[in-house]
Amino acid sequence: MRKNVAIIVWALSLAASAAAGEGEATQAPKAPVTAPAERGELALVVERSARAEAASRVPMRLELEAFGGQVSVKELARRSGAVRAGDPVAVLEGKDLERALADLRTQRDEARRRLEMQREEQAMQARQADASLERAHLGARLAQQSLQLHRDHESAKAMEMAELQLKGSLDMLRDSRDELTQLERMYQGTSLQTETKDIVLERARRGVERGEVYARHAQRDHEVFRAIRHPNETRRIEDQAKDAALALEAAELGSRLGQVRMMLDLAQAERGMRDLERRLGDLERDARAMAVASPADGYLVLKLREAGERLSPGQEIAEVVDLGRLRVRGTLNAAAMRFVRPGDALEAWVPARPEVRATAVVEEIVAVGAPEGEDAAFAFTAMLQGADASVLPGMEVRVVARTALPGRVLVPSKAVSSKAGRFTVRVMAAGAEREREVRVGAADGTRTEIVSGLEPGEQVVVPDA
Repeated sequence: MRKNVAIIVWALSLAASAAAGEGEATQAPKAPVTAPAERGELALVVERSARAEAASRVPMRLELEAFGGQVSVKELARRSGAVRAGDPVAVLEGKDLERALADLRTQRDEARRRLEMQREEQAMQARQADASLERAHLGARLAQQSLQLHRDHESAKAMEMAELQLKGSLDMLRDSRDELTQLERMYQGTSLQTETKDIVLERARRGVERGEVYARHAQRDHEVFRAIRHPNETRRIEDQAKDAALALEAAELGSRLGQVRMMLDLAQAERGMRDLERRLGDLERDARAMAVASPADGYLVLKLREAGERLSPGQEIAEVVDLGRLRVRGTLNAAAMRFVRPGDALEAWVPARPEVRATAVVEEIVAVGAPEGEDAAFAFTAMLQGADASVLPGMEVRVVARTALPGRVLVPSKAVSSKAGRFTVRVMAAGAEREREVRVGAADGTRTEIVSGLEPGEQVVVPDA
């Protein structure tokens, strides 16, 4: 009996299974969900994170022009906070700065006195050079006059006087001889005393002898004068004129060179004086810079810690920030680069202050991007307008860019597949699906723009719709 019941149950289960199989076989397959490609307007919204920063900040650095010694903080006049232009910030002190100032002032005063003395000495040297030049002109003029006079008169006169002197000596000898001859004739056959006769004749003979000696020397002197003395005197006068002309030329050249030398020496001394004054001015400005004051109104951010702190050249002491003018700095993605341009006003809001709404006016966009996942990031800056004082530098600012692209061919974003940079859609045509490659444009997260490869009205398969 139990065996018959088991057989009946088995038979009934087989019958039920067969009936279920027949029902599934006769059920129709499920049709895919499709959507038409439609031409319409694509609204793009790009929201990016940026950071607020001060648009105007004035750094205060230790920038000294001449002092190279050690600088330290002597006193801090205030801490970070609101500040007005000219308010004291800190007092610095430089090791041996006052002594260096005193030394430079002493050097400046000494150089000034030396320069005054040099100017007076050069003025005296200039007067002496003028006097020497005047004497050289006079000497050259007189020597030239002497030469001209010698050529015009003295030379001929000297030759004529030499001839006359020789002629006089010869005439004197002739006269002496004639006188002796005449006396000999006169005393011949006379009755005069022999003693008187001898005296007169002897005196005449001695006169002849002297005349012969004088004549002989006169003849020789005349020959020497013509051959040696007169030419030598002519050459002496000519050489004297040449020497005077050369002395004048040398005096003129010396005067010019002396003036140039004096000008160069004076210019060098003046340059040294100006260099000392410049160095002293730089050092005095460095001394005044030890009293650090705020350069502008704003918020002071002090970078010093305590008195006694040593500073290095170029070190930032503080900065004054203008909290009333803020700038945002961040990046835009490739989609935003399609329509955002410098000068555009973007929506802005601050997550830390949700109630604050402002506008960010784009100032600059860097056209070279950096990788950001599968996208790219392009740095931008914008001026923040309309924000209140609760927005501070460093806060996050969200900027929103919006635009509308009319007349675009649009499909649901789910219908677009991407693989290895290749975009495809599955198109329904004549009851069959066919894969088609397309080129896509912008997307709003729900719909995607088809640039080419699909016409309006064609049906595309939407998976998981």
